[in-house]
Amino acid sequence: MALELEKQLVARATELRQPLTANFELTPCCNMSCDMCFIRHTPQQMSAGGGLSDAASWTDIARQLMDMGTLFILLTGGEPMLHPEFDTIYHTLRSMGFIITLNTNGTLITEEMCRTTFREKPRRVNVTLYGSSRATYEQLCHYGDGFERTMRGLRLLRQYGIDTKLNFSLVRANVHEFDEMLALAQELGIPVSASNYMFAVNRSGGDASNVTQARLSAEEAARTECHYMKYNEGAGYEDKARQMAAQADEESPVGISLNCRAGSSSMWVGWNHRITPCVMMGTPCVDLTTGHTYPFAPSGATPDAHEPAMPGTASCDNGIAPYDMASAWAWLTQSCLELPEIDQCGGCRLKHICQVCYAAAIHEKRQCGSLKYLCDMANHELTILKQHAKDPIIHKERHLG
Repeated sequence: MALELEKQLVARATELRQPLTANFELTPCCNMSCDMCFIRHTPQQMSAGGGLSDAASWTDIARQLMDMGTLFILLTGGEPMLHPEFDTIYHTLRSMGFIITLNTNGTLITEEMCRTTFREKPRRVNVTLYGSSRATYEQLCHYGDGFERTMRGLRLLRQYGIDTKLNFSLVRANVHEFDEMLALAQELGIPVSASNYMFAVNRSGGDASNVTQARLSAEEAARTECHYMKYNEGAGYEDKARQMAAQADEESPVGISLNCRAGSSSMWVGWNHRITPCVMMGTPCVDLTTGHTYPFAPSGATPDAHEPAMPGTASCDNGIAPYDMASAWAWLTQSCLELPEIDQCGGCRLKHICQVCYAAAIHEKRQCGSLKYLCDMANHELTILKQHAKDPIIHKERHLG
């Protein structure tokens, strides 16, 4: 009943363009340095961008959002627990009545934190697991103690009855441990969400070659996706595979638009108080500190650039006062409604399989020149699904420019 009510709330908020959910990126810094990370800033980069925002400023934003109907807040980073006022921010938001979820790498969770910080429990703590061994954490995250610290944090969360979910970011350096990671989740009794697609974006400056070099090949990503689906579906996997393969006959006549909750009932509030539809979209953007707006830039300009105006787009003064959340949100939602459709996906029969979204398409084209990586993933996945479903359907591969 509670889940059904939440779905109704989300649908209604999306229809009315009300910000039901806000994602607070408390800091872009992290105590790990994962090869594929697209967010992590050095302290020097963060300082050049204006430094961390204090608890009072986050509270001010939250108060305005409460008046606008926001109910859910995700605290994330970077590693959000590195914010020096994390406890204050968490307790203040909980006392205001927000339903809080936390994204973390799990390495900083202690028994004291479980007893005091989380005495008023969050809705859920999402912990990212990067491997099943010290060696993988050393190679991928450059933090060998990370595995042991994460496992200790997970066990503490379970010990104190705090709802927990595991997120896997699967790349070349850890995919060989996928089964062991799933086994750890089963041992702990924790649900899993596995991501095998890494967005081709780097918000800390420069290109995204670190991501494209670290991520799985398109074929391996497809195999991993089917393996994860089999883990989730169990005995029903073959029927699921058959159903998804059969859907390849259903052509989608339209391209890609921003049809998720981003910019309609959800927003991203960056560490430097720039709001965007989601973490993967740098524009459209409102800089809350100045009220300046940045219109959509297909070049993929990000809201973390240190220059006064972001590369690829010029700032505008639309009469939004600094830290006027209602006006900023009104401008952002209208800008999202006016985003151009990405028509390369029009007519594709694999959109129900493909992991493309508006932001993914933008960054793939910017970084890689085309959507070929996503197309290859979808084509490989359909081939695997047909094999597992023993389905004779023949499909034609399709690549987009």
